[in-house]
Amino acid sequence: MRPSALLVKALLSGAAALGLAALPSSASAQARKCDRQCLTATMDAYLAAMKAHDPSRLKLDVSVKYTENGQRLNVGDGLWRTFTQGPLYRLDVVDVERGQIAVLGILEEGDNRNFFSTRIAVEENEKMGRGLEITEIENIVVRNIQGGSPAQMALVRDTFKDTLPRGKRLDRGAMVRIADSYFTGLDTDESAAHVPFADTCRRIENGTVTANNPTPPEGMAMAGIGCKAQFDTGFSTIVTDIRARRFPVVDEEKGLVYALGFFDHNGAVATYTNGSGPSEVASPFRQPFSFIIAEVFQIRDAKIDQIEAVLTTVPYKMESGW
Repeated sequence: MRPSALLVKALLSGAAALGLAALPSSASAQARKCDRQCLTATMDAYLAAMKAHDPSRLKLDVSVKYTENGQRLNVGDGLWRTFTQGPLYRLDVVDVERGQIAVLGILEEGDNRNFFSTRIAVEENEKMGRGLEITEIENIVVRNIQGGSPAQMALVRDTFKDTLPRGKRLDRGAMVRIADSYFTGLDTDESAAHVPFADTCRRIENGTVTANNPTPPEGMAMAGIGCKAQFDTGFSTIVTDIRARRFPVVDEEKGLVYALGFFDHNGAVATYTNGSGPSEVASPFRQPFSFIIAEVFQIRDAKIDQIEAVLTTVPYKMESGW
């Protein structure tokens, strides 16, 4: 049966309220799927609502789940109260098949300029006839107590914007396996043996280039070598576990995988062995703590070519909240 004009009008109005592109008038769930433009507009609307400190601007599922740095909060709390400006930098990863979008970026909380990541999921509420609603919100914020400016990031690297020709795209399962091999190489003795790094691989963490950096910061000589060479130094033994790994957003069109997880450091590793002999582990890693991390892997020709991450410290072995 064809939908009534009133129903079609209601669906389109709901999409507009959410900040989505206009939906097709077909009543099928497939026709109402949130496409790339729709998901991007949803994120635009979400960030605008957060900046306005007003969740009522969004069309939220009644049981929407929201976490900040792994902690379950009510929508409207945490970053919702303090977000004042941004994003000043924004890298999008869009997954039309799963109805999810994630960003890495920079925002301001008062005088503090902080790296952040946001993931949101959108689903069709067919049972209640409410149209598309936000069902999941996940924020990670790297809070800079000193209020300084995060490093040199301003523009998204052009390589992240490229759309891959269809013949160059991998299926999502292969992309996730490649991304996961990175984590396995870090927290096992395999190192880089089974991680397909491109020679051009470069990693950026909280705005700092930590691999393949032509001008490594003082005291960070390891940042000057490549991704594979770093793995093979053995330094990763200080990471005692990488757990709660998730790969919720896979952008086949752009060749991007957005991953989440925890890097545990038990603090008991005093030295590691590299090609030139034993090296002492830096004192900050000689105590138990964990990183919560959001990481984007760019995959080209079945190899990890670029990595960008946002991470911050949390209590040791903290649960993910998801």
